[in-house]
Amino acid sequence: MTDTSVIKEIGLTDSATKVYLTLLELGDSTRGDIVNKSGVAGSKIYEILEKLQEKGLISIYTQNNVKHFKPTNPKQLIIYLEDQKEHIAQVEHQINTILPKLLAEFQSSKEEQEVGLLSGLKGLEIIFREQVELLNTGDTCYVIGGTRGTEEEAIQAFFEKIHLLREKKKIKTKMLFNLHQKASTERLYSSKKYPGTKTRYIPHTSPVAINVYKDRTVIIIFGKKVAVINITSQDVANSFMEYFDLLWEQAKP
Repeated sequence: MTDTSVIKEIGLTDSATKVYLTLLELGDSTRGDIVNKSGVAGSKIYEILEKLQEKGLISIYTQNNVKHFKPTNPKQLIIYLEDQKEHIAQVEHQINTILPKLLAEFQSSKEEQEVGLLSGLKGLEIIFREQVELLNTGDTCYVIGGTRGTEEEAIQAFFEKIHLLREKKKIKTKMLFNLHQKASTERLYSSKKYPGTKTRYIPHTSPVAINVYKDRTVIIIFGKKVAVINITSQDVANSFMEYFDLLWEQAKP
């Protein structure tokens, strides 16, 4: 049986996929043939067939005042993807050309203090990918770790990936964790494995983790669903840094 999910990846709807596969099976067909075989509503057929024609997947011709439809060689799927890749490359080039201007406008429109709220692993991905981009070689990220809620394995895997990216860029990391997390933390983030990482431990546990770097303070709340508060403010970052330094001096290696 044909794996329709793969065909849908080129941008076909469920109905368009059914119509295309029906035409491959029937060959040269009329509207009525396609409706009967595919089960797709007749009111949608012509619109779907026109879109398939635009992608070069079928051809349309008229015989005895009746429209006929037939599939092109399935190799056209590859040709279509190649065209899309070329188009994407062109768009990427155009975006890279205007990106400096867009970034300048973005930076000029930002307030001195901003607060954003994101959620889930996707929210973490956005914030921490940006963190790695913002920090330069030799910069330091300060972390007060928290417990990781209901998605602990997925979140742990995510932070291991981010930590590896920081280490590759030679970004330094100073981390504070609960004493009960010492064994797992030393296994995951040992200074032997990550020379730029320093870790100490405090007798405190919390469902909240805090990351401080540059003018950013990222507060992560681990519950049934992860929530991320992203604060852009030098004053707030300085305040949390004072808090971090105080804990760091009291913490145990």
